[in-house]
Amino acid sequence: MMKWIRYGTKESGLSLVEVLASLVILSIVSLVLTSFFTNALAYAKGNQSKTVMVNLARNALFYMEKQSFEPIETYFSNPSRTAISCLVSGCDAAVSQLAEDPAVLQQILNPNINGVQYTISVIYQRDMHNNMLHDSDKQNMAEELMPVMVRVERVNGTASARNAAEVEGYIASERVR
Repeated sequence: MMKWIRYGTKESGLSLVEVLASLVILSIVSLVLTSFFTNALAYAKGNQSKTVMVNLARNALFYMEKQSFEPIETYFSNPSRTAISCLVSGCDAAVSQLAEDPAVLQQILNPNINGVQYTISVIYQRDMHNNMLHDSDKQNMAEELMPVMVRVERVNGTASARNAAEVEGYIASERVR
């Protein structure tokens, strides 16, 4: 007959309750980490989109700086005109006259990048310009520079800071370029 030898009264190993408790804790930690990485990915994608919009705004500002100053100055001399923008379908006649090539202006103001449609507005900062004109130290400079803000928005985006970008700059006359 065989004799069983016991080395202690305690059994070694994990009980079912301990295994279930550790699985619950592991699941909670996994969900928290998954949520963190999902939010980080969305944030990174938003930053990438914002970078594209800032670059589009800089491109539009650079393009407008290279256009003839006189037509732009004349366009904004009308108090009802506060911005240069085009619909995706096309620019109106007054805006089309501001560029040497209206088709290029249409593409600059309504770019489609990686399948995302953007719209760009070049907004004249009339109050800032008037303040510069009335400041004796800045008056000479104000006659040669036109302050503008370039605003880029996603066409199908929700209204949020992540779906718009703004860049401020000046359109200079040919005399100071």
